[in-house]
Amino acid sequence: MNNSMNSKSITVMMGDKECNFQITLDDWNRFVNALQPDNKIAPMHNFLINVATNEETKTLVKKAYEDALTADLFGVVSKEFKPEVEITVKKYKGGPVKLNQTA
Repeated sequence: MNNSMNSKSITVMMGDKECNFQITLDDWNRFVNALQPDNKIAPMHNFLINVATNEETKTLVKKAYEDALTADLFGVVSKEFKPEVEITVKKYKGGPVKLNQTA
């Protein structure tokens, strides 16, 4: 794994306030493991609180939650944390392979 993914400092602006986060790959993996089909905002909020570097940022994360902006703030932070990589499915010549079945 790329060492730059092990820890990353991210600063974003929420209005005119600065939010500072320090994210490790372990933080990210704990977040992904906490996601449930019917529970997304709480893990996003908890992730942002856990990686906030100071009390001012934690207060702004709580304010974002109260203003229904948790997903927006999380989206900006996660986009900065993860590298941009194009991922595609390799196409095979001849299409899918059919399995022969014997009765």
